[in-house]
Amino acid sequence: MGLEDAAQALAAARASGAPTYAPLELRSAEDRLSQARALADKREYEDAARLASESQADSELAQVKARLGKLREQVDAATRENARLQQAAGAGNGGGENP
Repeated sequence: MGLEDAAQALAAARASGAPTYAPLELRSAEDRLSQARALADKREYEDAARLASESQADSELAQVKARLGKLREQVDAATRENARLQQAAGAGNGGGENP
């Protein structure tokens, strides 16, 4: 697990909407990547690799949570639209009575 892989995972998480849907996980990924880079600069490669791996895992979690958040919004919007359509259909058939 390298710093570049962790950086790419972080960029993908940001692009997926993690700042909105998974800000804590995104912040954790950013912090761990920053720490990993600092350790790599100090030639503490084993600890840097561990933190880079943890950063990537946090980024992946943030990406999954962002997808879930977007899907929940879509479900909520569809539920509201269905309710609106049912209400409109009920009003069109005599005030909600069955035909």
